[in-house]
Amino acid sequence: MRDLILSALASKYSAELEVLAVNIENYLSGSVGVPEHPDLVGEVDKLIEQVAAAEEKLKIVNDLLQIQDMTKQ
Repeated sequence: MRDLILSALASKYSAELEVLAVNIENYLSGSVGVPEHPDLVGEVDKLIEQVAAAEEKLKIVNDLLQIQDMTKQ
């Protein structure tokens, strides 16, 4: 059960990172203006904060999975 939970979390954080990358690229490409978000720099900064959090969570989950693998050997 432990591995299933950690695997699900790893998938969740990976998916979050993909969504965030698309959103950041959308802001940076300037292809679509977002009238309710006139502070593009601030919005991209918020997205980067979310990337940092998701990356850290994914690293922790991967570390936990690696520890589990090492204890099985």
